[in-house]
Amino acid sequence: MTEEYAVPATGALILNDRNEIFLMKSPKWENQWLVPGGKVEKGDSMKETIRKEIREETNLEVTDIEFLEVKDGGNPDDFERDTHFIFLNFVCRAESEDVELDQREAVEYKWIDPREALNSINLNNSTADFIRNYLEKD
Repeated sequence: MTEEYAVPATGALILNDRNEIFLMKSPKWENQWLVPGGKVEKGDSMKETIRKEIREETNLEVTDIEFLEVKDGGNPDDFERDTHFIFLNFVCRAESEDVELDQREAVEYKWIDPREALNSINLNNSTADFIRNYLEKD
């Protein structure tokens, strides 16, 4: 019998100079809005993963990467594969707003006030929880 394990993955709430957050629409998550991130590869630190995934998905460079929370992302209904994620969520700042989406992970993006995002767009469940937790700690 093959054992299956949870997958560690990072997520990043990226802030601009106006304290808006970066969100992207992803076909991998049924075209819901979410934050950039990805699986932590062997040998990479969590912060290296954040930088690499953000750069690959958005072409953004980030600074001031701070850990916010760990979330159990077990059995998501909205991901294309049956994967149990352990989300390692961070908050960081964008060095610019020069976005170039990779068109594989993300097909559209926006900078938006976090409270407005919770009330006005179709957020991925984990992302909505992430934003709420960020606002509670802010």
